Amino acid sequence: MESPLTQLLRPDSFEPKIVQLYLHLFHVLVNEDTDEAVPSEGFWRELFLLKPDKQRLYDILEPLTAYDLLHMHTQTQAFFRRATAESSSAVSPRNESALENLAAFLCAIFTKKYTNPNTDVIQVLAGLDAIDKLMSDLVHTLESIIRQATDESLRTKALDVTLALVAGGFHTSLVSYFMHRDLFSALTKYIHDVDKNPIPGLKAFVLIGVLSSYNKFETQNVYQNRLEDFVNVDTIRLLVQSFASASARIRDQYVAVQDDLPAAWSLNSTLSMVGLRALSADAKKPLPPTEEEAKTLFATTPNQDAACILSLYSFVQANKIFAANLIHLSPDKDREMPFAIFLSSTSYISHHAYRGLRQSAYAVLSLLAIRNMVEDPILAKRISSADAKLVVRLCRQRSPHLPLVTNARVPAIAILDICTDTLSHNLRKKLDVQLYSLALGIILRIVTYLEQTKTRLQHHWAYIWGSLISLMRFLAQYSSDLGYLRNIREDLCGTLANLAAFCLSKGDAFLPDPASFDDLFYKLIEANDILVKFKQAYCDPGSPSSTLNRSVEALISVSSHYHSLLKAQHGRKTHQSPAAIQKVIKEGYETLNLETDERLGQWERWRENNWKPELKKLIRVAVEDARILSLT
Repeated sequence: MESPLTQLLRPDSFEPKIVQLYLHLFHVLVNEDTDEAVPSEGFWRELFLLKPDKQRLYDILEPLTAYDLLHMHTQTQAFFRRATAESSSAVSPRNESALENLAAFLCAIFTKKYTNPNTDVIQVLAGLDAIDKLMSDLVHTLESIIRQATDESLRTKALDVTLALVAGGFHTSLVSYFMHRDLFSALTKYIHDVDKNPIPGLKAFVLIGVLSSYNKFETQNVYQNRLEDFVNVDTIRLLVQSFASASARIRDQYVAVQDDLPAAWSLNSTLSMVGLRALSADAKKPLPPTEEEAKTLFATTPNQDAACILSLYSFVQANKIFAANLIHLSPDKDREMPFAIFLSSTSYISHHAYRGLRQSAYAVLSLLAIRNMVEDPILAKRISSADAKLVVRLCRQRSPHLPLVTNARVPAIAILDICTDTLSHNLRKKLDVQLYSLALGIILRIVTYLEQTKTRLQHHWAYIWGSLISLMRFLAQYSSDLGYLRNIREDLCGTLANLAAFCLSKGDAFLPDPASFDDLFYKLIEANDILVKFKQAYCDPGSPSSTLNRSVEALISVSSHYHSLLKAQHGRKTHQSPAAIQKVIKEGYETLNLETDERLGQWERWRENNWKPELKKLIRVAVEDARILSLT
């Protein structure tokens, strides 16, 4: 008698059962007849009892196009409907499984390029008739779990779904459901409850930033209002600490590619230097990346954690209590101050801002947060105070390097170094006007505050003067390539000339010694030809009263004055010694007729609406990273 059993061929590879169910739902059933296109009750029970594989589900859905998803809307709607119901069931492990699967599903659904994003996404998820009830139920479920569930793991999974839905659906009307049901208090309570776990706390911080940025220029945003009215200092300190931890991780990503601290002498370093690394104790350690490998690694740095910088900007811009705590908060024992960590990560990001749109976006957002702080007189006082000294590790991964300083300094000095370094390391023909305007604007705001308060900072000012002249030389040399860039004359050239002219006219009020002031004059005398070319390239003869024209004329008049003195004293001699020029500078002060223009050094306070198009681009970068963060 023949056996009723049939021997099956051994498969090439084994797939976990949960993966087989994913494939059956989104590949096999799509081609079935209408009656069999929706899985049975047994299928759903099995799917939500098995341990989910978020990454595998995402990988299955990721190659599909928007057309494919619309074609299989019967399956996607059934999945979304059942997962929403299971997540609110309060039956473990089905509710946790449903949330994990939902996070991966939503993350993949929102990546497609739909012809009509809003209506197409609604069709994929639920259909127009059912979307309102399903979304309302889901948002209610997520808010309840995040606020009051006893299982921290379940709350974290609900947070991931919320982040995937808000960040992924940012350009659809689905996020409006979160505007109608305020999650702010639930998120802050969650942050309190998981304060020992920095990663979930960071995701909640990112989510607040994304929610507060949704349609903020078009309609009233409830989360923006909550940020402005937020006064719970305990929660604010937890948020600052969570952000500081993320900033430290961002900086460590750069340091992992290239450790830029000067290596102390050791036998191992000496052996490596002379080509005998195999004999040193470092022989078993992996070799540092080559220049090409480092370039590839830097192009993907920072990772998605950097989305928290959007949240930082949102908090600092809306809430001065948060900004004050960021500056004042003291660290735990043997740890860096949060403000020092933020400035350090900003240094690394802005040092590499030229590498791509993501890096540039996060550099600009970081500098916008700093700009908001230095514009506030109370915060500027703290930033410029000797009582607030801190140690900041600044990026030194490419030359030219600023002087290495390892002792505690006034925060304003570290900010000046960051801005100077930004000006030095991001020069290219397709210049980032926003980044350069911000860096120059921050320097201008700091020096005008120092002049108003008669505060003198011990700083290597010569490096600032050198970076300003180098930038002016670059702008003059490549004016034909740069002239078409939007706002380069008003925002960049105008701020650059205004800053230089202000330092020239008011520098004796904030510079620590005459030598720093003399050095500015010295560099202007050297740059006389550059100033003339700069004027020809960017000044508009039809607007003599503009800030740019007035500032450039002031610079040229000073430079020409000293050139006349040099020519009178030394005849036609073209090259003068530095000592001779320094002597002429000191003597020339008496005959210099530098008219004090009260309009020099003026700047406009930050208004978001003036940056509306630019901010929308920056928000898009951070929102996309937030979507990916929900999958981790």
